[in-house]
Amino acid sequence: MPARKKSPAPAAARPMLQWLMAAVGAVVTLTAVGVVVWEALQPPSPPAFSARIVAVQSTAAGHVATIRVRNDGDDTAAAVDIEGVLGDQTATATLDYVPAHGHARAYLRFDGDPRTATVAVKGWSAP
Repeated sequence: MPARKKSPAPAAARPMLQWLMAAVGAVVTLTAVGVVVWEALQPPSPPAFSARIVAVQSTAAGHVATIRVRNDGDDTAAAVDIEGVLGDQTATATLDYVPAHGHARAYLRFDGDPRTATVAVKGWSAP
């Protein structure tokens, strides 16, 4: 009996789902690369602070004001100095750091009720 030659199998067409997933992967990858490049080309903005009293507690030693310091800038700040003024009394605190687009809390003690005190960030340094 003569040996039969096997004919090559017809090439299987690539499934449509495989092409679709490859396209989705390419779009996601190119988008991620685009975002990274865009962020790298943007000029940095320095820290931009706002400070406000969010809570007041009465203690035996006076009144303690909880201060929320928010940084809307692109840079992190270290040694952030906060000052609160109530009449002729001034209270200060220093935060180790406040992250970019983040916030931190500080506490200031006053003899009187500090709900009407003014609070501000006086200075900071680069980490």
